[in-house]
Amino acid sequence: MFEGYVEGSLASDEKIKVRAKYHWIAWLESMFFILMLGAAAVVCWFVAFQMYVDNEKHLAIGTACVGFCFTIYPFYLYLKLKLTEMACTTRRVIFKTGIVSIQTSEIKIDKIESIQIDQSFWGRILGYGNICFSGTGTAKVEFYNVDNPWDIKPQIEQAIDEALGISRNNE
Repeated sequence: MFEGYVEGSLASDEKIKVRAKYHWIAWLESMFFILMLGAAAVVCWFVAFQMYVDNEKHLAIGTACVGFCFTIYPFYLYLKLKLTEMACTTRRVIFKTGIVSIQTSEIKIDKIESIQIDQSFWGRILGYGNICFSGTGTAKVEFYNVDNPWDIKPQIEQAIDEALGISRNNE
């Protein structure tokens, strides 16, 4: 089975405690672009074919190249969402994104100073938001468009408390 970045970067005694996932709104935005670019790609391919039939080969090649870009970009958008990982382990908080080139942001659990939720009007109504982890110095990790951030935050806080050996007395 495919092993993600988080699983592949775990230390021998490190375990994944919480995984955040994208809200459907993030997928909806991507689907909108996929449909729009897909429609543009179909038009480009049709126009390129017509130009080729009309013996305008140079214009047909250029239009086909644009159609190719419109065809490939939606796959890029999909893969970017699909391959993004947001997790809290027993040692750190990890955000990984990227397909070929990978960008990661990590903060060790013992360096986290605050966890904030940023929710827009629509995010509050539809149940999504961003979770921002601030660490000592300028360290910062943000999980974007997380599904149910108000449910995820306590889970992450509990995982952090367990990792640091802090017990919570039913507050």
